[in-house]
Amino acid sequence: MKRNSFFLTLCFVLNAAMCFAQETYAIEPAELEITFSTKEYAFWDTYTFRCGKNVSQYFSISELQHQKMLADDDPALFILWDKRLADYDEPDPAKRLPASTGNLDEIYRNLEQGKFTTYSTVMGTHYLITEDISIPDWTIYEDSTLTVLGMECKKATTNFRGRYWEVWYTEDIPISQGPWKLCGLPGMILKANCPKFMLIEAISIKN
Repeated sequence: MKRNSFFLTLCFVLNAAMCFAQETYAIEPAELEITFSTKEYAFWDTYTFRCGKNVSQYFSISELQHQKMLADDDPALFILWDKRLADYDEPDPAKRLPASTGNLDEIYRNLEQGKFTTYSTVMGTHYLITEDISIPDWTIYEDSTLTVLGMECKKATTNFRGRYWEVWYTEDIPISQGPWKLCGLPGMILKANCPKFMLIEAISIKN
């Protein structure tokens, strides 16, 4: 794959004594970037998946922008908050700003170590969680296909971490990864549906 100039970054916000400082570390060059549209209950957001040779990254674009504005004490943040409050009274969903899921997790998958590392923020407190990569037990439906971004995808299903998932993966991108912590198929997962909970679908790809 062609190597682009963007990097996998470890971005998190450190909160101390009402002061915010953002630290960013380059991990390795990314070879693939996929943007996903994510709907969780009544909320929706866009997420970025970046993949290098050994590490992949998955994070909310809007939440990262929000945290950067907070760290920079950007006055535009207060305008954004006022707009979101006003949106509660806006009957036309098309005129509202995207209502983020509020998920602050940044997920890193280290293939060499076989580990997930999640940087999470809950009620202003920051957590680092490391766990082994779990491979779901998939059932693949070779004859059930769907086209996503011009690529043919095959269907697979699983029960993973207490929820039923129906996904579509493409062998045109021969990496065994996907959004969130979904993985373990013979191609990249471009669409994932957990009924009545979450719908994730790729909307753009860069490589």
